[in-house]
Amino acid sequence: MSESGPPDAGRRRTAASALLVVALLEAVVTVVAAAASDLSWTRLTELFVPSNAAIGLCLALAGWPIAYHRPRNLVGWTLLLGGCCYASTATGLSVLAWLGEPTVPWRIVATVTNGGWSPALAFFIPLTLLLFPDGQLLSRRWRWVVAALVLNAVLWTATGVFDQAGGLSAEIGIPGYPHWTGFEQIQVIGAISSAGLLASLLAALLAVVLRYRRSSEQVRRQVLWLLLALLVIVACFGLENLIGTESLVLGVLPLLLIPLAIAIAVLRHQLLDIRLVVSRSLLYLILAGGVVVAYLSLIALLDRNSSVLVTLVIALAFNPVRVWLQRVIHRAFYGARRDPVRAIAEVGAQIGAAGGLVGVLAALCRVMRFPAASIVVEGNQMAAYGELPAARHAIELWSGEERLGELVVGLRTGESRVNAGDEQVLSLLAAPLAVAVQAKGLADELRDSRERIITGREEERRRIRRDLHDGLGPVLTAVVLNADAARRLMETEPERTSALLAELRDQAIGAVEEIRRLVYDLRPPALDGLGLVGALSEYAAMASRRGDGAALTVTVDGPATLAELPAAVEVAAYRIATEALTNVIRHSTATTAAIRVAVETDVLRVGVLDNGVNAEPEWTAGVGLGSMRERAAELGGRCEITFNGTGCSVDAVLPLTEGARR
Repeated sequence: MSESGPPDAGRRRTAASALLVVALLEAVVTVVAAAASDLSWTRLTELFVPSNAAIGLCLALAGWPIAYHRPRNLVGWTLLLGGCCYASTATGLSVLAWLGEPTVPWRIVATVTNGGWSPALAFFIPLTLLLFPDGQLLSRRWRWVVAALVLNAVLWTATGVFDQAGGLSAEIGIPGYPHWTGFEQIQVIGAISSAGLLASLLAALLAVVLRYRRSSEQVRRQVLWLLLALLVIVACFGLENLIGTESLVLGVLPLLLIPLAIAIAVLRHQLLDIRLVVSRSLLYLILAGGVVVAYLSLIALLDRNSSVLVTLVIALAFNPVRVWLQRVIHRAFYGARRDPVRAIAEVGAQIGAAGGLVGVLAALCRVMRFPAASIVVEGNQMAAYGELPAARHAIELWSGEERLGELVVGLRTGESRVNAGDEQVLSLLAAPLAVAVQAKGLADELRDSRERIITGREEERRRIRRDLHDGLGPVLTAVVLNADAARRLMETEPERTSALLAELRDQAIGAVEEIRRLVYDLRPPALDGLGLVGALSEYAAMASRRGDGAALTVTVDGPATLAELPAAVEVAAYRIATEALTNVIRHSTATTAAIRVAVETDVLRVGVLDNGVNAEPEWTAGVGLGSMRERAAELGGRCEITFNGTGCSVDAVLPLTEGARR
């Protein structure tokens, strides 16, 4: 259904069907009238009646399914209108031949139908090529070409109707057919319009070439259908010239392949591997033409008695030329399938370039002629180029024994599985692509790490500012106010001054405690004075009594002396252990808890184990447990928390890396 909505689409489809009916009626009337006329088949052929009827009907039949199923695509409408115009010429001529001496109205009809093929050839067919395959011009600048087509179509039609010397009117030979006088200067316009027709066809072909170079893989496959039709037409014309006689089968009917190819390209361009068909057709067409040209040239240079020698030379040169030509055409259609070194060189040049992985995939699709490609990591698409078709192939990307992801490429139209040559190239490209994927992953991790660091720093600054403004600031303000009041009342009201000084002392103590709290939040002072094991032992001593009065025995097991630890690791280990003990005190019925500290190879392991179960039946994991995991993850470590019927276990592993030391 078209984008214009159901009512508009219905009217367009009705109009398309009506135009098709007109073309069919024209064909039927042409056949009936030609059969009833006195003209022979040879004469009808000389008047182009069969060819015009066949071309017109084929244009209409090719345009109707496009206009009906895709009403917004103008290609179908240009084919339909061109078909009706082209077939009208055959209809008018056959009817006039049947009537013999037509009346004046039929002579007017003859004049109109005589020019029917002219707008089709000079306007609708070039316009179809300009709009092919999506019904849109390449750009707004091509509107001038369309305007030129309209002007040239008017001139060409006038020439076809009124030219008495070279136009169709001079060749009709039908009684009663109108022969116009007073239009002798029309030949000048005819020469101009002929040059314009040639220019318009060249402009249309240029538009097709530019569309092929600038468009996506799908559009290129559609253009290749048109190229296939042109190759067949060239081959038929060449064979006709080689035979030396004009033939309806070789000279006219092959033209019907153009609208047929356009219809297939728009509606069913994935019907088969068009690249393979076109490449093979082009190869053997060039070879056949080359053999003929070479044979005639050598015969002309030598003499006719040397025909055996010429044949031998051509036979010896045929296979090397075929191999070379096949390699060139294969590279044009399939890229570097047979040249892995070139593929790796072109794709490798994009690794590290500004385009990133998208540029790498674009280079891969360009050099290998794939329609699309993407890199998938852990089920997520990291980079993509083009839209992947249903037929695709995946190559796994490995870094050592670690699987990073996979490279997914879309298969060319008509291919159901990847070619062995493509498989080899993709396997060779997998290694540098894996390096690029790993580098991008590391770069993303570094960026995320920096963002977390900056975010954490700003959050810490915001917290300190809030604590200073809301906590320490009012306390110090009260200290200043009370000091001023005590100074004013010192001589007049000694007792009140004494009370103010006592309050001032309490406020100063509160300020000191607030400063200590801020310092403790930044880094527990016990770590600087006692070290990690000593600080945990001090905290364990304070936690030896539960909040509900029950006894809790806390032991700390760790080396007597620890080497200097990175500050971030030391603080994280202390916070994780104290948070775990806090959870034991608040949420469990444990009577014993043990803290273990050990330094293993490049890691610091901190564990907290208790023998209690949750005191609250509806208790669920909260912020504290998440905080422990986040602290370990920030340093590249892990924190595992397990619950069972015998208690809870917290096991944190923190790497002692240079990054953690900083």
